[in-house]
Amino acid sequence: MSGEDDASKLRDLKIRTAERAHDRDLKAEEIHNKQIEAFSIAAMRAPALVAAGGVAASLGFYSANYVRLSGKADALELFNESLSWMLGGLLFTVLAPGLAYFSQLAYLDAVSNHVHDWEHPYVKPPRRSQIAVKVGNLFRWACVVIVLASIVCVAVGGLKFLHLVATL
Repeated sequence: MSGEDDASKLRDLKIRTAERAHDRDLKAEEIHNKQIEAFSIAAMRAPALVAAGGVAASLGFYSANYVRLSGKADALELFNESLSWMLGGLLFTVLAPGLAYFSQLAYLDAVSNHVHDWEHPYVKPPRRSQIAVKVGNLFRWACVVIVLASIVCVAVGGLKFLHLVATL
């Protein structure tokens, strides 16, 4: 009788341990869902903030100083370069949240395809999950590069704009 009780207790312990592992895995999936929602909101807001900032300020400066700028070819060239760099920054900024969103979708796919088992290890990532993690990492690092490119574009555009102001 004692052997059966020990086996029953061991089985119950194993089931509770597996249930905890499954719960942790499902919690990770829930967290990824929330991150996807956050990135989708950022994807809608980021372009509006950038467009309202640098590009609008440049165009406002141009319209306020049209007479002074129209007679100077070098000043117009600097203005066009500044605006082009700012617009490049805007395009990269629009792209970055989308890449982050896709990375989170890939991570969610990786987590949601885990196989839950009653034997150790209780949560097993199949091949599809491993591929999804690699895709998520690719999108994440692409997002980092794009954000850095956006920062560089806005910085160069700002420096060109400052140079333009100094020439007037």
